[in-house]
Amino acid sequence: MTDKRSPKAGLKLLFDFWGKYHTIDNFHYQWAKDNLKVKTVKRGEQLSSTDHRSEMTYFVATGLLARIEENPDTGKRKIMSLAIPNMALMTTNHLYTHNLYPGNIVALRSGIIIAIPHLILRQFQENEKSIDTLIDVLSNKKKRQLALLRQATLGHSPFERYLHFARLLPEIKAATTQIEQADLLGISRHAVQTSQYFLLTGKFPEK
Repeated sequence: MTDKRSPKAGLKLLFDFWGKYHTIDNFHYQWAKDNLKVKTVKRGEQLSSTDHRSEMTYFVATGLLARIEENPDTGKRKIMSLAIPNMALMTTNHLYTHNLYPGNIVALRSGIIIAIPHLILRQFQENEKSIDTLIDVLSNKKKRQLALLRQATLGHSPFERYLHFARLLPEIKAATTQIEQADLLGISRHAVQTSQYFLLTGKFPEK
């Protein structure tokens, strides 16, 4: 029985996902074993920071990753983006740039992360176009999430923002805590609690 926290289990989850979109051969497995790093991360562990990081894609096999920025004056946290299992976060804007995203990539849950260096991806892509499939699927999933998040948060009150979020991104809602949802949506935890109560009961809580 495979340990669900082992490197072997992490790579299996990656290939289970990749295999939905492209035929996987033995040389794919060998390439992954030779070039990718499977990391078991703990909650709160920082995978990258603005002052020390490389160009990398972090695929979430299990757990939850977030790109986080903190206001230096207030210390207030803002979650800019999330990756649930079968999603990924990049340290750069995209695979073909050296421009780094601001903020830190942090594990919000313990889990297994596959670290994929962009240099390795680009080299592999020259000889094996199946990597385009993986990159495109991960990029499209992230673009869709960000588009829905913008749709949920643009120009709405905190209450409306949360209702749109719950409707448009139920998988993110299910994977996150009240505080994480507040930091993602830019609203207070009280607004999250009030909105959740309304969704459960159809009524606002009594004051």
